[in-house]
Amino acid sequence: MDDLNDLALFAMVVEHKGFSAASRETGIPKSRLSRRISRLEERLGTRLLQRSSRSLKVTPVGLLFYERCKTIVTLGESAHEVVQEALAQPQGLIRVSCPISLAQIWLTSLLPVFMNRYPSVRVALTVTNRRVDPLEESMDVVVRVRRPPFDDSSLVVRPLGKVVDVLVASQGLLEKHGEPSGPQALSAWPTLSLPAAGDVASWRLRNGKAVEEFVHRPRLLTDDMMALKHAATDGIGIALLPEMLCANEIQAGTLRVVLPAWSCDTGEVQAVFPTRRGILPSVRAFIDFLAEHPAAASPRGR
Repeated sequence: MDDLNDLALFAMVVEHKGFSAASRETGIPKSRLSRRISRLEERLGTRLLQRSSRSLKVTPVGLLFYERCKTIVTLGESAHEVVQEALAQPQGLIRVSCPISLAQIWLTSLLPVFMNRYPSVRVALTVTNRRVDPLEESMDVVVRVRRPPFDDSSLVVRPLGKVVDVLVASQGLLEKHGEPSGPQALSAWPTLSLPAAGDVASWRLRNGKAVEEFVHRPRLLTDDMMALKHAATDGIGIALLPEMLCANEIQAGTLRVVLPAWSCDTGEVQAVFPTRRGILPSVRAFIDFLAEHPAAASPRGR
């Protein structure tokens, strides 16, 4: 393909009716302009301009060629304007992924506020508990929860808040089994848990420097944390859940924190995206907005 710059320069020479005026407009020396147009004619195998010491005329084929070149230049300017407009203000589509429970208790309530602030932005939200790779699935932002040690990758990670898991049970279940003295005392309790390998689950609990791993066979295994919360509220078993998910139930007394001194390692809510270079204003605005409204670690101030 011919150098598109040569096509633009040819259009400039025709519009300005000569090399001298085009040289003044572009800042390119007249002799260099002439050489480039000559090489363009050689590649095309036809004369585009009739030159003389006094005048410059466009040949019939040169005039047809100029019309096409002008169209290309106009499209190029239009393409440049599209990019400049996109970089000037947040607009366009953002593709976001988020785990189900985090979306339910945090993200989805923020989306209307964000979209009212940026009316030219559209959001395509995928809510899933599976691991999402932003590069493989063309996601602009992947919101996730990770616990230390964090995996090393080429992705950019921005912290958006903290999550603490606590053991919760209904008052009726506590009255039936009594207050446990420690994690291993829960062996006589029915449990509710997120899926693990097989039908056995493991809770790693920490109390200061003391760490205990409680292995159990849950009555209910599901990746739906809302289902776990409802089952715990109805006295089906004890569950290890994000405290921010159970805040209202804890405050109302329908759920009680069991073994309050014991909890999992604090999790970090993260925004993950491929790169900082060339990030669109809409994506940057979305990440900054989430950072302004971080996920709460704990309503009890852990």
